[in-house]
Amino acid sequence: MNAGRILTAALLALMLAACGRTALYSQLDEQQANELMAALLDAGIPAEKAPSASKTGWEVSVNRGDIPYAMQVLNARGLPRAQHRSLGDVFKKEGFASSALEEKARYLFGLSQELERTLSRIDGVVEARVHIALPDKDPLGGQNADSSASVILFERPGANLRARETDLKVFIKDSIEGLDDVNKVTIKFFEVQSAPPPKRQGAAAAVAAISPVAVGISAGLVMLAGAAVALRRRWWPQRKAPAPVSRL
Repeated sequence: MNAGRILTAALLALMLAACGRTALYSQLDEQQANELMAALLDAGIPAEKAPSASKTGWEVSVNRGDIPYAMQVLNARGLPRAQHRSLGDVFKKEGFASSALEEKARYLFGLSQELERTLSRIDGVVEARVHIALPDKDPLGGQNADSSASVILFERPGANLRARETDLKVFIKDSIEGLDDVNKVTIKFFEVQSAPPPKRQGAAAAVAAISPVAVGISAGLVMLAGAAVALRRRWWPQRKAPAPVSRL
């Protein structure tokens, strides 16, 4: 009986270890972590949020067997979202005066970040990329070249953002200095892969989450347990109960 209990405990320990959690992403801010949790739980994937091991930000963990499916779900939703820097962050006062070229590069980067963050908030947009061309002013006072912008939007299936292309171009034109012609704004739309169907629930999902290695080890332990019981019965047969003593 003791040997059987030990083998059963070892089997349960291996199965629990096979279902142990692994961090998908770490060092996330709280909004990113909450977005990941919402997407994973909505897809039927058990997930946990906890402070990162590095003590910086948060991490989101899932069962090892759920990692491939979890990555498909997050990639289809463009998560975790990129952390965009505001103009205030880009133009923090640091060090001595910068050159005109450095100031222009920082301005273009900060403006692109602001536009990407705004576009990413539009329903149906998974990710946005904005590239701005802002020509230098003519030092002799001549006519300056026109500014332009190129935008790439990754949209969810069925979002149909192309129907709002004109509104998007007007918004971008009005946000960039020197960009007066809406035709100088180019927007390309790309549809991302649709999210996989929700994960099956119940006992079948729990079994699927166990790694094949753990299943093989568990099966081996079960076979060893059966062999141990068979050997015990062969070499140590159970004693027969003594015959009852008759009373005179």
